[in-house]
Amino acid sequence: MSIGKPSRKFVFRPEHLSEADVQVEMLCGVIMVLVMIGYLKLSLGQDGFEFKKVMMLVPLGCNAAWGMIDGIMYVLVNLRERGNKSKLLSLIKSAKDQNEVLALIKNEFGFPLIDLLNKDTQNNIYEEIMKGLTNATVEKPKGIAKNDLRIVLKTFLVVFSIGIPLVIPFFLLNDVWLAIRISHIIGLVMLFCIGYWWAKLASRHRIGSAIAITILGVVIVGITEVLHG
Repeated sequence: MSIGKPSRKFVFRPEHLSEADVQVEMLCGVIMVLVMIGYLKLSLGQDGFEFKKVMMLVPLGCNAAWGMIDGIMYVLVNLRERGNKSKLLSLIKSAKDQNEVLALIKNEFGFPLIDLLNKDTQNNIYEEIMKGLTNATVEKPKGIAKNDLRIVLKTFLVVFSIGIPLVIPFFLLNDVWLAIRISHIIGLVMLFCIGYWWAKLASRHRIGSAIAITILGVVIVGITEVLHG
């Protein structure tokens, strides 16, 4: 993805739910379902396969709840950030001199590339920010907006939908143990793909990162196997 030319193929716009956020939610969703499937073994051989089908709804229910909770947490963070911006602007307006304003701006406004610039260029950037903010109007922080509701909905959809492929084998196969193995394989493939995608975004070694995240999944599945095997 080139700088300044955001991909139009990606359905989630950054101002709603960033690509990195989606990756984290997908990773958590897959791991949670794999862990929940490990707990399923406790009930094997007790109440028949129909009971196992019902149990397969538990991971999806867990993901649905987590998706809603995480979406709400994103909204709370956004509300806090809006409040912080309003507070910062008020502090800048009430500052005694330019040095105090610059100190506030330097403490609050940091971005990855700023450290690559020399001190004079950094100060020029901060001074331009100061000029713009000193003329800005202090407004009351906005409450919950439509974009916040979209964040909740999209977080829910991401976390919930990522678990569906993992539970499909339990609805298609009569052999529960085989369904568990296939579900594990699907989960590990999904972790590999998420790791590869993450590495592409983070400018890391793609295959190495994908393998590392897949190993993480193997460890988690292995722990559930040991604890409930």
